[in-house]
Amino acid sequence: MNSDKPFKDIDEQINILRQRKLGFITESSAKDSLRYYGYYEIINGYKHEFVNNTNNDNDGYKSGSNFEHIYALYKLDNEIRNTMRETLEKFEFSFKQSLAYIVSRDISENQNRYTAPSHYNAGSSHYFHRRNGRISITTDRDTLLNKTFQKLLNSSFDPYRYYKDEHGNIPPWILVKGLSFGNTIYWFKLSKKKVREDVIDRMLGLDTISGLDENTLVAFKTSQKIEQAFSDVLNLYLDYRNLSSHGGRIYNHKSERHKIRNYSPFIYQNNNIIRLSRADFRKNKLRSSVGTILRTLNMFKNKDPFFNLEVMLSIQIQNHLKNYPEDFDFLMNEMELRETYVERKIIEDKK
Repeated sequence: MNSDKPFKDIDEQINILRQRKLGFITESSAKDSLRYYGYYEIINGYKHEFVNNTNNDNDGYKSGSNFEHIYALYKLDNEIRNTMRETLEKFEFSFKQSLAYIVSRDISENQNRYTAPSHYNAGSSHYFHRRNGRISITTDRDTLLNKTFQKLLNSSFDPYRYYKDEHGNIPPWILVKGLSFGNTIYWFKLSKKKVREDVIDRMLGLDTISGLDENTLVAFKTSQKIEQAFSDVLNLYLDYRNLSSHGGRIYNHKSERHKIRNYSPFIYQNNNIIRLSRADFRKNKLRSSVGTILRTLNMFKNKDPFFNLEVMLSIQIQNHLKNYPEDFDFLMNEMELRETYVERKIIEDKK
């Protein structure tokens, strides 16, 4: 079978770029970059702002474009990716500990009790045809309790083995250590309503509000669609967490599948999070972007992930702009960072 993307060695790759009118400041360094990180990762991943036609590479590059500029954007995105992964790991750890705390408090720290099916919703049902012609039915709850949990509860690795041998029990705050972010979200979503609400209250700091009676607080959370907002940002964070862990392009990533689904007043009518009209929301503004991640992290009581992302983005983008100041508007727009500390800091430091 003939490939429409045949192998090209480094010299051939350089020649292709030259034929397409891409400049080089130092060709030997460009060859090293292509050798170390690959043509696909650098060029195909970050060429879009530099080509005349994004649908046809043969139309060449815009006048004045050079390899080093594309490579600088590639390096910036690597830095943003690492920061995003670190930031969302901080959030993930906080979320895991909140869920473990609430499950222990509201249900039990005893593994036989907190893993009982009665504490969980069934979720979706799944049908399987057996070889004998019978149909087997399993649920999301079955998968969580009988596969995900049991794999860790029966693990021969520490700390699970230690807790089994020394205490005869693996409490929730130990179980979560081996769960992926996705499985932890799965656990949260299958939990009964009281557990979900208590986790949300703890994460948002609503459990520390004084002076409001229970009915008023419930009415507030309902009108603000807080559970929906929390669920939406979990899905969005998981998307960016997975993408950043697998080397995906982050700076201009927009997730159609995992974007914030519905207009929540708690997120979009809040000066401390996002101020956005319903009309702009329908235009897909601030529903999935680096700027959406940054702003929504500010809704949580634990501000460490928010401050980590805010400060590191400011430093990384400013360092890039020292060499390519013309990228300022492009980066602010692609990442939806307008009217954030990041934009203000960059503008202030230019003066």
